[in-house]
Amino acid sequence: MKSKMKYYDSIRKEYPEVVSKDQFYRIAHISKATALYLLSSGKVPCKDSGKKTRRYAIRIDDIILYLIDREINPENYRAPDLWYKERSGHYNSRVTYRRELFSMTDEERRAFRKYIVDELAEYDDVLTIQDAAEITGYCDTSFHRWCQDKRMKSFFISGKILIPKISLIDFLVSPYCCSITRKTWKHLLLIRSYLDSCKEAKT
Repeated sequence: MKSKMKYYDSIRKEYPEVVSKDQFYRIAHISKATALYLLSSGKVPCKDSGKKTRRYAIRIDDIILYLIDREINPENYRAPDLWYKERSGHYNSRVTYRRELFSMTDEERRAFRKYIVDELAEYDDVLTIQDAAEITGYCDTSFHRWCQDKRMKSFFISGKILIPKISLIDFLVSPYCCSITRKTWKHLLLIRSYLDSCKEAKT
C-alpha cells in the first residue's frame, strides 16, 4: 500500500488540481476514446463546459479515485459496444465502497480492523489532528468537527487536540465512517488495499 500511496502522491504533485481530458488519458494510460467514455458517462466525475476545445475539467483526486477502484473493479469501466452518448454538466458519482463495507461479516470487519492496526503500526499511540489528516487525507476541519461531535475520542492538552490512535482506528471501521459519500483517495486506498488482500487470500 505504501508504494501505491507514494505513486498517487507523485501524481498529485506533478499535475494541477484540475486537468484536461488529454492529461487524464495520459495519467490513466488509456485511449482517448476510453477517456471520453469515462467522462461522458459519468464514470469519472468532471465538469463539462460543452465547448469544442478543453471541454472537460477533471479533478486530479477524482482521477486517483478512478485508478484505485479500477484495480479492484475493472469491469465497471469497460465501455459497451455503443457507449457514446453526449452529456453535459457536473457528474457527482463517486467511489465509496459502502456496499462492500456494509456487507462485511463480523469476522471480516475484525480482519479489516486488524489490517488498519498493522498499517498504522509505525505511528505513535497518540496522534495530533495533523497526523490523523496525513493518514486519512481528510482536512483538519473535518477532524475538529468529528472530535467535537464525539465521533472519535480525543483530549485537549497544551492547546492541542490529541487523538488516541486506537480511537482513529475505531472511527475508520465505524458505520459512520463507512457511510461517508466523499471519501478521500487515501481512505479509499486503505479500503481497497484490504479488499485486495481478501481477494488474494481466497485465490
